[in-house]
Amino acid sequence: MQPIKSLKWADFLWLFGIPTLLNYIACKIAIPFMEMHSQQPIEIIYFTCVGGIVLIPMFLGAIYLTGKEIGSYKLPTILDRMRIKKLSRKDWLWTIIAFVLLSLSSFLIAKILMPKMGFDATPFFFKNMPLNKEHMWILYAWPLFFFFNIFGEEFLWRGYIQPRQELLTKNWTWFFHGIFWSVWHIPMGIDLVLAGLPTFFILPAIVQVRKNTSIAILIHLIFGGFGFLALALGAVH
Repeated sequence: MQPIKSLKWADFLWLFGIPTLLNYIACKIAIPFMEMHSQQPIEIIYFTCVGGIVLIPMFLGAIYLTGKEIGSYKLPTILDRMRIKKLSRKDWLWTIIAFVLLSLSSFLIAKILMPKMGFDATPFFFKNMPLNKEHMWILYAWPLFFFFNIFGEEFLWRGYIQPRQELLTKNWTWFFHGIFWSVWHIPMGIDLVLAGLPTFFILPAIVQVRKNTSIAILIHLIFGGFGFLALALGAVH
């Protein structure tokens, strides 16, 4: 396998810029257009637009770029380059600590600070939350979107980009990575960016320390899945 090459600052323009542009197109152009010309609920429109325009290309792009870099498209080799590996006992400890920290900090921001600032932590594309009987079928459409949501982001951000970024930004990788990841979310709404701030910085930090992308995948999977289901089923308001 070829040694990992450091990013250049100019690389951020396309590695983060293109996905951010696609996210803008999906959220600011495609979703409003679909709302005007479709009878589907906003959640399904969101799954379709962001999933098809942004997340699937990110997922495939991460695999392509990684395979091109290492000269192999064999799955074990790609996963090794992305630092996706089995969690050790220390990794599990870090995962649990990070999850608790994320839960507490996210609750503080979304349920205490944001309401006082006049912000609503519920994204604009979840208007039908909690789901009533008429919209409960949305739960069956969600898993496919959720797969590309988690692995599209984690494969590209933490799997492909971060190992290269660590060679450039060193100890400050978590900070710059978090800023760029936050900017990617801006088309989804400032409210969502504010609610997600702990996630945007904690996940890159823990991956930087442990050199194991599986931690971020697991936390993102549990945190994102629990958050969606809690909204959909009315566990949080």
